Amino acid sequence: MPSQKQLKTYARLIIESGVSLKPGQTLVMTIPAEHVAFARILQEEAYRCGAGKVEIEFEDALVQRNNYRFASEENLSKVRESEILKRQETQGEQAAFLHIVSEYPGLLKGIDEEKIGRVRMARGKAFRKVQDYTMKSLGQWCVAAVPNPAWAKEVFPAITDEAEAVEKLYEAIFHTVYMDKKGNAVRNWQKHGDAIRRHCDIMNGHQFAALHFQNGIGTDLLVPLPDNHIWGGGREKAILTGQWFDPNIPTEEIFTTPHRMKTEGTVVASRPLCIGGSMIDGFSFEFHKGKVTSWKAKKGAKTLASLLESDAGSVRLGEVALVPFDSSISNLNLLFYETLFDENAACHLALGASYPTCIKGGEHMSDKELRAAGGNVSAIHEDFMFGTEDLSVTGIHKDGSETPVFRHGNFVF
Repeated sequence: MPSQKQLKTYARLIIESGVSLKPGQTLVMTIPAEHVAFARILQEEAYRCGAGKVEIEFEDALVQRNNYRFASEENLSKVRESEILKRQETQGEQAAFLHIVSEYPGLLKGIDEEKIGRVRMARGKAFRKVQDYTMKSLGQWCVAAVPNPAWAKEVFPAITDEAEAVEKLYEAIFHTVYMDKKGNAVRNWQKHGDAIRRHCDIMNGHQFAALHFQNGIGTDLLVPLPDNHIWGGGREKAILTGQWFDPNIPTEEIFTTPHRMKTEGTVVASRPLCIGGSMIDGFSFEFHKGKVTSWKAKKGAKTLASLLESDAGSVRLGEVALVPFDSSISNLNLLFYETLFDENAACHLALGASYPTCIKGGEHMSDKELRAAGGNVSAIHEDFMFGTEDLSVTGIHKDGSETPVFRHGNFVF
């Protein structure tokens, strides 16, 4: 296990840079039950940073598995109005939200994939009305991670000792957030964020009409972008609270929204995708007029089918993200089996909802207006990775001229 000093440093980074609390603000934290000791460290750090109240909601992955095994689809799909009202009440108080994840790859293996997909779809639709708080960055929110033995053993299968595997995964996570560099961890992270923002500024200055992606594993994809699109990444500013915060710790990406009606071509995933314990691998998509028209998957086909059938927006793209192949996470050459990390090791796309903040004025648009501007609306937002070491990205201007953006998997500027 890491030292208490390391855990406190990690907690400080999550609280100060991640959720970036205002004095007196409520923090709502969701965390796996087995990490109660780290929950207390985060709680103390939040109060040290001026939190008015820290509310902790504990989750348990094995309880979730049992629910899927034994409960009926009807009962699992029900969402009480009190659940929605509770979230609306805390959002009305302009609370900050922190979600600590601890992956269990393969957790739902052997359970009916179609049942899982339908339950997720039903619950996603029910919670759609409270998604705006995070999707539009109305308030602060952050996602970070801590290891568990099952996850650590999956990432490091050659290590037979459970404790050693957990230690190695902690080391890897600390590396991804630059804690192994000399100096103050929070300042180091903020410097990294400044570098991400520089790439955003360059891309926003170009205002490309489209991006063309090509690599050796079969991706040949044209991704048109809406007028007045905005590239985000690193720090974001919460609209209601005015606080700058980091939604993801770690992060290496810059991202914007594709035009929902215009993507054309083929994209081949370069890494597996783990969704709530279900694994999808060896998959690809064909797009025409912005819509998935055909797809393949060697593993997890039923899970992927359920994802694509979630709603009308789930077969269209809501995010395109650029991640250099030569980056802190990618250079570890690890498969984390957790999207928070794996999406930051490679360029990726997301099926489903766009972030409204990626279109000028989008945070003030209705769903209908967002669609008209080129953004996508859906109850889901699922990232998948397609970046490779040989990926080239070419920016296409409105006059048809071209500017290199990526060559050999990395930014050219």
